[in-house]
Amino acid sequence: MNQLPSSMAGREILWNVSHPLNSIVMYALLTLASLICGAALLNRFFIWSAGRPDAARSGHWLDRFERIWNQVLLQKGVRKEREPGRMHTLIAFGFMVLLFTTTMVFLDHDLGFEIYRGSFYLAVTILSDLFGVALLLGILLAYHRRYVQRIDRLHSTRSDGFLLGSLALLVVQGYLLEGLRIRATNDPWQMYSPVGALVSTMFWSLSEDSLRVLHFVIWWAHASTVFLCIALLPYTKFLHILTSSANLFFRDFSRPKGAFRYPGDIEKLMEEALSDEANGEFRIGVSSIEDLTWKQRLDLDACTSCGRCQDVCPAYRSGKILSPKWLILDTRNHMLELEASGKTKPSTGLWQRFRELDGSLLHSMLLKRFDDLPRTSDGHLLDTTRAANKLVQQSAIHIGESLEHKLAGEVMDEDVFWSCTTCRACMEVCPVGIEHVDLIMDARRSMALMDGNIPSEAQSSLRAIETRGNPFGPANDRANWSEGLNVPIVSPGDSVDILYWVGCISAYDKRKQKIARSMAMILNASGLRWGILGNSENCTGDPARRLGEENLYQTMAKKNGALLSGIKFNTIVANCPHCFNTIKNEYPAATENGISQSPFEVIHHSELIHRLLESKKLTLKDSEAPLDLTFHDPCYLGRYNETYDAPREVLVQLGGSKLREMKDSRERGLCCGAGGGHYWFDMKVGDRVNVLRINQAAETGASVVATGCPFCLQMMEDGAKLTNREETLIVRDIAELVAERL
Repeated sequence: MNQLPSSMAGREILWNVSHPLNSIVMYALLTLASLICGAALLNRFFIWSAGRPDAARSGHWLDRFERIWNQVLLQKGVRKEREPGRMHTLIAFGFMVLLFTTTMVFLDHDLGFEIYRGSFYLAVTILSDLFGVALLLGILLAYHRRYVQRIDRLHSTRSDGFLLGSLALLVVQGYLLEGLRIRATNDPWQMYSPVGALVSTMFWSLSEDSLRVLHFVIWWAHASTVFLCIALLPYTKFLHILTSSANLFFRDFSRPKGAFRYPGDIEKLMEEALSDEANGEFRIGVSSIEDLTWKQRLDLDACTSCGRCQDVCPAYRSGKILSPKWLILDTRNHMLELEASGKTKPSTGLWQRFRELDGSLLHSMLLKRFDDLPRTSDGHLLDTTRAANKLVQQSAIHIGESLEHKLAGEVMDEDVFWSCTTCRACMEVCPVGIEHVDLIMDARRSMALMDGNIPSEAQSSLRAIETRGNPFGPANDRANWSEGLNVPIVSPGDSVDILYWVGCISAYDKRKQKIARSMAMILNASGLRWGILGNSENCTGDPARRLGEENLYQTMAKKNGALLSGIKFNTIVANCPHCFNTIKNEYPAATENGISQSPFEVIHHSELIHRLLESKKLTLKDSEAPLDLTFHDPCYLGRYNETYDAPREVLVQLGGSKLREMKDSRERGLCCGAGGGHYWFDMKVGDRVNVLRINQAAETGASVVATGCPFCLQMMEDGAKLTNREETLIVRDIAELVAERL
């Protein structure tokens, strides 16, 4: 039993390897490894900084540090999924504790701060011993997921095996060294190293000389493994410790979650390009790798290939060619292959020599030899290890061949970009803050405005928006849905409490007009002063923006902004989440100084109905029988605006005591398939997303599917018809269900 006071606790740091020659060689190797690592990181920084400016990544410093605390240190993003969250948390916290211990050793031994002793030494020792076990357990779970389960969203590279193998080797080496030291010195504090003490019993038969020799050999093996990991950090997933943290830190806090990145006023950009005699070139969006901003380049290197985005992507799940993971990885591989193969701007002297070494290490650890991959009959690269989805296996075309290659159509199949429904599920689950949808939208802008490349089915709808202000019918028919109802129409100079934004589809489509008529009944019953714009209302421009036609979107935004500026109101209410999101989150940037109006709010009709019920301004008749309901979360209401509770609370008040949640709901709700402009064109590939979603609704056993979006309503009704459930699974908007009970 140890009788020494804890204040005397400690150990000889370089026990058995304290000879000066050992230190000289150790520091020489550490310096070499650090130089290789530092030079590689510097070169990667040069690659990122070659991107276009992005001024939206500064300011909001407290928010940024709070994000680092929550997402990096507390691992909140990673822990949203139970199994991988558990695995990653064990690895991350185990690694952090061991890194902290190594730092304390460095401060004490190398810098002379006498802190690694006494009670602090004992606390750090037992923590590092226990968290080393946690790290090993996490590595075993990772091996099982990656190499035993072989789940579809994970693909394995040499760097994955190196990361897990080297971490496990370092921990095992550490325990062996600790056990050998405890056995040879009869450490009086060995009770604070329970794993090391257990390991020491393995060496009961060895003499002290044998213990020292074995310790010396393993110590140098351990040191060499550390130096190798340091040198190769930029070429393995060790890099994500730095890049993921930086990516989370540089999130865009200047715009709402529901707003796409604003590229600037198109008209002004074109005027500036025409007046620039030196250049005179108008560019918008992302065509080639050279058009990416520095933050978009950082996005690429922040990706950990975890595949969460692929798992939730409706395009991937329905058999389309898009995998958000491979969108990012193919773009990253293209960027790095250009560097590794010497196709970027050359350097001179020693730095060029290092860049050649850097390219060799990239090919050895991270990049495949793309020239060696087979090609399909249409010239696409074929790699069956990418995913189970056969289209994703061949979505890449030319990786790292030319700086001028367009990302959409030359680096990757352009349908990778058109398959996206902009549902934002990928960004919602990404634990490192990658902005997949922004990259896709930038590519669409380039295709639409620079190349005139828009899906043919959607072109007529865009022309209709441009010529008559909506994609459905004559402008003078817009208010026809209100015939027979008491619907006030406001004009410039009028004042109302509620301005009801009807939206194009609810104004023109016969089935969706029932939503608008239900809203009129609800608003009249509420006693509020309200009105609509009538035939003066135009499309918000949302379809144009999602299809990449930014110029048309901005034209509609300015036109509507001017119209709204002439009317006094407190609240805009929209039953279409796309209209709601566009006016609330995107118009402030597109209408320059905003809408000239006293402060007002923009809300979804489910929020208004909830307020009216809560304030008793609406009274509902008793239900004859409880409604057996499930709710489909519209993407632009849920993920874009985080409105989940209001519609559900309305349904509960309707008597939906049996409200049943679908398998994928709230933040993880599955898209209906109409977003991203897909209502206006059909990709006849794979399964229909709305069929996948209606199947989930049917699995709940509910008889009514409630939603809060006219596009979702259309897709869900079509899904019910396609699966022969139109008689057993009724689809209704929340407003319809409420109006029926007034």
